[in-house]
Parts: sequence; C-alpha cells; structure tokens
Amino acid sequence: MSSTRHLDRSVASAFYGQFPTLRPVQEAAIQPILQGKNVVLSSGTGSGKTEAVLAPLISLYRQEALDTDSLAILYIAPTKALVNDLEKRIRLPLDKINFKLAVRHGDHDDLASGVTPNLLITTPESLEVLLLRKEKRLSNVKAVVIDEVHLLYNTQRGLQLSVLLKRLNQFTDRRLQWAALSATVSVLSNVRDFLFGPVEEAVFLQYPAQRTIDAHIRQVNDEESFLRLVRRLVEGKNVKLLVFANSRRICEKLVSVLARYKLLEHIVFAHYSSLSPELRVETEKKFASSRCAICVSTSTLELGIDIGDIDAVILWGAPASAESFLQRIGRGNRRQNKTNAICLIPDDSETPLCDALRFLALIDAAQNGELPVLDPYDLYGASGQQCLSMIASENGRYMRIADLCKFFDHKVHLSRPTIEEILAELANNGYLQRHGFKNQYGADQKLYELIDYRMIYGNFGANSNTVDVSQESKKLGTVPSINLLRVKPGMHVRFAGKSWLVRKASAEGFILEPLKARSRGEAVDFIYPGGGIGFDAFLCNRMWNIIHSEPIKQLMAEELYRDVHAFGKRLVGICGSDQIPYIEVAQGYRYFTFGGYLLNKALALITNQWDFKADDISLRCASVINWGSIPAEPKDYEPVFDSLFEMSGNQSLYQTLLPTTLQLQEYLQNWLKDKTIIEVLRRLQKSEAVRVDPALFDSVAADL
Repeated sequence: MSSTRHLDRSVASAFYGQFPTLRPVQEAAIQPILQGKNVVLSSGTGSGKTEAVLAPLISLYRQEALDTDSLAILYIAPTKALVNDLEKRIRLPLDKINFKLAVRHGDHDDLASGVTPNLLITTPESLEVLLLRKEKRLSNVKAVVIDEVHLLYNTQRGLQLSVLLKRLNQFTDRRLQWAALSATVSVLSNVRDFLFGPVEEAVFLQYPAQRTIDAHIRQVNDEESFLRLVRRLVEGKNVKLLVFANSRRICEKLVSVLARYKLLEHIVFAHYSSLSPELRVETEKKFASSRCAICVSTSTLELGIDIGDIDAVILWGAPASAESFLQRIGRGNRRQNKTNAICLIPDDSETPLCDALRFLALIDAAQNGELPVLDPYDLYGASGQQCLSMIASENGRYMRIADLCKFFDHKVHLSRPTIEEILAELANNGYLQRHGFKNQYGADQKLYELIDYRMIYGNFGANSNTVDVSQESKKLGTVPSINLLRVKPGMHVRFAGKSWLVRKASAEGFILEPLKARSRGEAVDFIYPGGGIGFDAFLCNRMWNIIHSEPIKQLMAEELYRDVHAFGKRLVGICGSDQIPYIEVAQGYRYFTFGGYLLNKALALITNQWDFKADDISLRCASVINWGSIPAEPKDYEPVFDSLFEMSGNQSLYQTLLPTTLQLQEYLQNWLKDKTIIEVLRRLQKSEAVRVDPALFDSVAADL
C-alpha cells in the first residue's frame, strides 16, 4: 500500500492497517485531499468512500485539532439513522488515534455535555440549529464531508445545505475544504455546481460499481404464495432477507403475512419512519446480530446503515427511480460482490406486464451503470427559509438586504431582485416586517411561531412532517405539521368525520375535544398537501426501449416471460420504435408515448387537448395529435407553463410561501432540466401514430 505512506502513520494504521491493499477509490482520494483540494467522489455501495476521505482529512488536520482541542471536521449525512450508523463504523479507528467523535441530531446531542469533539457527525437540520445558536465550537472547522449527496442534489434540503455552508464559511472566516460522496451520481460536476457553484474548484473521482446483479422477476398471485416463497428461502438455512415495500401500509401488511407462520413470527422485523427512533435502532441491532432474520422496510434502509450481510433483497413492487433501485439492491450480498434481487409484482397489481417492464428497465439501467441526467435545478423555497433563519439567529433584529444576499451569491438565479421578491412575500404573509425607511427586514409574529413550533430548521415536504391529533390521552391520528400555522386553540375543526374544539396546539400536536351540539358552528378542515409527477421520463422511456429488445428469459418466471415476450412480439410486429401505438376509446384516442406523466400532460396542453387524461405511459385525448408539429425543445412549451404547474405534497412550507411566479419556476425544473425529456420529445416528433388492438394493452395500462 505505497499510497498510504503519504498519510499520517497512525491514521493509516487505524483505518487501513488490517487490509493488504486499498480499494481504487481510496487510492485515488489521498493525494488531492492531502493537497487541500475539494473532491466529488462516486463509487459503489460498500466501496469504502467514508474511509477514502476521512483518512486523508484527519491526516491533514489531526495534529492541530489535538493541540488546540478543537472541532476540525464536520461530517453531514442526510438522515439521523445514517448518522448513528456512521458513528458506530468510525468510532473504533478514531479511538485508536485519540480523535474525539460526537453526534448531533434531533434525537441525540453529544455537544450538550460541553465536550469539544474533533469530528462531529450531524444532519443539515442540526447544522441549521447550531448556526442559528452561533455555536462557538463550529468556529474552528476546517473541512466538511457530505455523505449520500444524491439525496440532497436538486432538493430543497440541498439548497438549504448549500447556503448553510456559505454561512459556515463566514462563521469560521475561512474557505472550507469539502468532499461530497455518493454511490448514485451521473454527472459529478453537477453536484459541485448545485451545492457550491460552478466557480468552486474540485477534483472528480468516479469509480462505477462492478457488482454482478442476479435478479429475478416474478408475479405474486396471493399472500400465501409470498409466504411460501419466503419460507423456501429461509427454512433450514441461516439466511437474512431484506424486503423493501413502497409504503408503510404495505410494510405492515407484509410483516403480518410472514408472522402467520410460526417459525417466522419471531424473526420478522418492520422498519419505517413512523416508528420511534428507539424502536428503529433496536430493530437494526437485532437484525444485524441475527443469523436468520427478515426485515421489511420502506426506503429507510436504502442507505448504507450497517445491518450485517444480506443474502437477498426482495422488492415488493418497483421503486420510483433508478437511483432508489440501485440503493436497494446494493444492500445485498456484499461478501461475494454480487447482488441477489428478487423483484415481485404484487398480487393486487392492475398492470402486471407494465410492472414487469418497469423492473426490466431498472435492471437494465443498473447493469449498464446508467442513471438519469438532471442538470442543477434553480430552486427558491429554501432561500426564504434561510433568510428567516438568519434573522432568527439575530434574535429577530433587522438585517440589511445586502447582508442576506451575500449568502446566495454562488447561485446566479438567486439575485438581489429575486431575494427581495421572496422577502416581500414573507412580509405579506406575516413572517417578516420591513423597516420603514431602510433596506432591512426583521421578524414578525409568524417567524416566532416557526421557532416555537421548531419548524424553522427544515425543508422537508409538507406531508413528511406530521404531528399527533389526540383526544386527551387517546391518539386519533396524525396531520401534516403545517397545520400548526393555521389551526389555533379555540378554533373548530373537522377530523375523523366529527367536529372538534381545539384545546391545545403545540410542537407535540393538537389536543381536541368533541363539540357539544349547541356549540357547533363553522369548522375548518386540516390540510393534506398531495399530488406528484409519477415515474420519471428516464424509466418510462427505458421501458419503451426494453419492449423493442428481446427480454432476457432468465430474468423472469417462465409464465411471466411468455406474457412479456408475447406482448413485445405482437407490438413490435405492428409498431416500430419510431412509431407511436394508439387505440381508439369512447373519449377519443389513447396514445402510448412511454414518456412519463409530466411529458404527457405537456403534450396535451401544447396541442390544445383540454379534455385529456395522462399517466406515466399514455395520454388520452379527444382529437388526433399531429406528432410532427410538436416542439422538440422543452423551452418551446412556454405558452403552457402556467397550466403545467401542479401543487404537490412534496412542497415544503417555504415553497408554499414563495410568490406564485417562483413556485412555477421551481416546478418547471422537472421539465427543463431533465435530459430524457428532450430525448423523448425528439423521438415522438419523428414518429408516426399506428393504431393497435385495444386488447393488446389490457395488462400493461390501467384505465384512464
């Protein structure tokens, strides 16, 4: 290991002493980091990315950190579970070199003890808390690591972190060295551009995963057949299975199905975000230490949390993106550098062939190492949150607009006029107030409410943060926490089919009591933001390509293969890849574009199809479309941009507080920055429509 000679000897021994050789990504990272350069590093799951950046960073900054008893390195992970897992993984090598480690997130705060660590692992939201409080121990930070950066790229939390790092730069009065890590990033420079701006220099290190994917797709006919499958996998063997479901409801359903079998009931675990942190950690420990166990999880276990070696990953339904698929299957069988993935089409699927094609598209993309290419988004919502946070950090005192704007100067689209527009809208909504004659803004009443409700720190979607609704000690359910800003004590609300009086509203939730008949009057409803844009164009377009290639027989159960093969053969015999199949329906025509919901909606609007319905693979409209006349460039759809916009449950509170024009601009990033959108538009523009038998798509497309 000649490259480790450049590392501090004790650090090299602590991190790499038990290994005969370094992995390629670890070799590559040493020199640029020791030279003080920034890096964006992408390599496969379990390839040692954390050690690749920490060993040289600690070599650089260890001695000064120990001499001054200071915090030198900040390690940021997108979830609390990953923070906890990282702490377990790196504590041993850090203890060997006397490098103090601490964790800080919403459920755990080592900083409260007063001890100064040399390395702090935290989340973006906890960094927000520390900066808002002006935590003095941050002032000596020299370097920042951002893990699983794909979960932050092109998101509000990513924009939040981008500005937080600018604030941290000012707080430390130095330019920080940084490293961004991921297993699923397509264009590394895009990560740099989104988080730090294109002028920031960085070294890009990409080492694609070289793991064999052994995948098999089959349809589950009923719950009993799922139980039989799992029994065959585990009976008489020491096997660990990780089952991914796409919702908490399905997760609970599958656990209950497996627990019916006596030999399984004590080795089945559930893991999802609504469970308490203590219960999730307990589940992770039990599953990791078990020789034979099954864990059914939502996306909470997609990340690199250490739950031991997994013999096989089972997917109950296809995930919504190629990145999510890669993360899920990447959890399996790391000992043999091979992924065993069982892809199940649920028994209640209305379109089993479509689900099979979706899985085939995901497997094909994973085997070829291809991911969607999305240019950096121009986002706005988190900039409003950051302005509020900075004013809150000054105890609500007035701040100059110019002083706020300097934290956005690495984002070209967040110019001073745009920031002023956002500030004015926040003032109109009661969060800020403008100084009478100076270019300054200070806190108004609703900003203090955000602080009291602990909603000032985050940019999660409105539906992802919930609070309890209770009647005395009885929990009635949960509602999005955004309701705390509009439903106040003394108000009347409707919930669970009844009218209630709101007795208390706090960060813990709502306490209700039944309304007496004579007291009933006007009542308001809790709000539940909803909506979404379906599967992305990358996945849908790849399904179209899969149809026009010979499916690999070994990937599917025999009966399913026959159905998929027969469908593809019939369709290809009628319609080539440069044609668009359509069927005649009572309401007009249904075109199968395989372009994604957003693209199909845009096509309907630009061709004046006002009576239409769209899904991920098709568009139903009243009149014939002249495909040669559709624009092939996303920007040319500007006349219908206003109609393309949809409110979404994925919006954060701060997005909903933006001026309407900026909400539209944010939404349009999904349309304007996706390279696959251009590819599909060009394909469709050059295609001709071909009528096919309506029965052909019965098991591929649901009714519209």
